[in-house]
Amino acid sequence: MVVQQSSDKLTLRSLFQRFRIKILFTWFLVLGEAALLLLFPLFMGIAIDDYLAGTYRGLLGLSTVAFLVLAVGAGRRFYDTRIYSRIYAIISPELVEKEKQRDASVSVISARASLATEFVEYLENYFPEMINSFIGLFGTLVIIAFLNLNVFLACLAATALIIILYGLTSKKTYRLNSGYNSELEKQVEVLSGDDRPGIAAHFKRVANWNIRLSDLETANFSLSWLFLMGVLVYAIVATIESGITSHGQVLAILMYVFNYIETIVAIPFFYQQFVRLREISHRLEGEAQE
Repeated sequence: MVVQQSSDKLTLRSLFQRFRIKILFTWFLVLGEAALLLLFPLFMGIAIDDYLAGTYRGLLGLSTVAFLVLAVGAGRRFYDTRIYSRIYAIISPELVEKEKQRDASVSVISARASLATEFVEYLENYFPEMINSFIGLFGTLVIIAFLNLNVFLACLAATALIIILYGLTSKKTYRLNSGYNSELEKQVEVLSGDDRPGIAAHFKRVANWNIRLSDLETANFSLSWLFLMGVLVYAIVATIESGITSHGQVLAILMYVFNYIETIVAIPFFYQQFVRLREISHRLEGEAQE
């Protein structure tokens, strides 16, 4: 059931405003799952110390957290698929009708209908992971700060460098996505003809745009990974030299650092997807490209 009348402009904000009740419930489940996942390293460290002390209380606590993650995670995925499939079924015909009123070609309508589905896919697949990542990042840094301040400062420094790196390349990411999407809009028109060299040239151009996007991401990822490996090596040395004697606490610190690395590596991907959606939104409205 549609909550409001369709918005003139397709953006993540307009989709949220239109289907906010359903989307907010999915976010509530995502938050619960993220909070439970954040507790895993801490409960693992407790379980190890308790077991070494001859008690199973820590293992029981860890098992309880694992079961709750399963219940909340499975419920969230079951609900997400149904909600976002219905949203897709509502907005796609509206977009096609809007493009027909503009007298757009079949090639453009087909390409833009396909591009529009990326908004729903972002909300269903990427946004929950992004929430998980941000909660995991913030929560992990807070816990690391309590466990070892020096390691926390190293994590902050690496985070700042990665933010600067991706900020400097965001405009190039936008331009490359613009070129890629422009080529996709020609696909139906190209394939409807009998020009075999033209068809081959079209797919070659699509492949080249993909390669350029991939090369940019590879360069950004490689530099980010070098920063993070420095943090990991430093964390091992700093934790051991801090004089901590609890095996569980040492393991918990290093697991939280590794969680931080996994999270901070993933977050730029969500940002790049957001840049891509911004370009698509401008394209669907016929705005000038940056």
